[in-house]
Amino acid sequence: MLKSIVHEIIGTPRREPELPQSLEPFRDSKRVLLIFADAQDDRAVIQDEWLRKAHMRLIEEDIEVFIIAGGGAFALFDDGWELDADDIRERLQGPPSGDFGLILIGRDGTVKLRSSEPRTAEEIFEAFETLPKQTPW
Repeated sequence: MLKSIVHEIIGTPRREPELPQSLEPFRDSKRVLLIFADAQDDRAVIQDEWLRKAHMRLIEEDIEVFIIAGGGAFALFDDGWELDADDIRERLQGPPSGDFGLILIGRDGTVKLRSSEPRTAEEIFEAFETLPKQTPW
C-alpha cells in the first residue's frame, strides 16, 4: 500500500525507450538521427536543407540520418540500410504519424535529443555534450 501511495505522489519514473531491433546494428558504432516527416509539413524540408549543408560533418561524427515518412524509413545519404519504420516510431515513442519530430540516438543506444522542431547541425552536435532533452509529442 505504501508503495502505491508513493507512486501516486511522485509518479512513476519515465522509462528509457527500448532500442528497435532494426537499429541494433548501429549500437557502439554510429549515432542515428531520425527525422519523422510529413509531406504537408515545411519543418521536414527545413531540417533536410540544414542537414544537407552539414553532410561532411555528419559523416565525420558517424551519424546516420533516416527519414521516417509514409510508413517507410529512408536513408538521407547512405542507402544500404533497411529499417522498420513502424517499430521505430512505436518503441522510441515517436510523434504521431503526420507530425514532424526528430530523435537523436547515441552510440550507446540512448536518446540524446528529442524535438518537435527542426534543429541546426550545431544543436545536434551539441546534444552529445549535454544531458538528454525531452519534448513531449
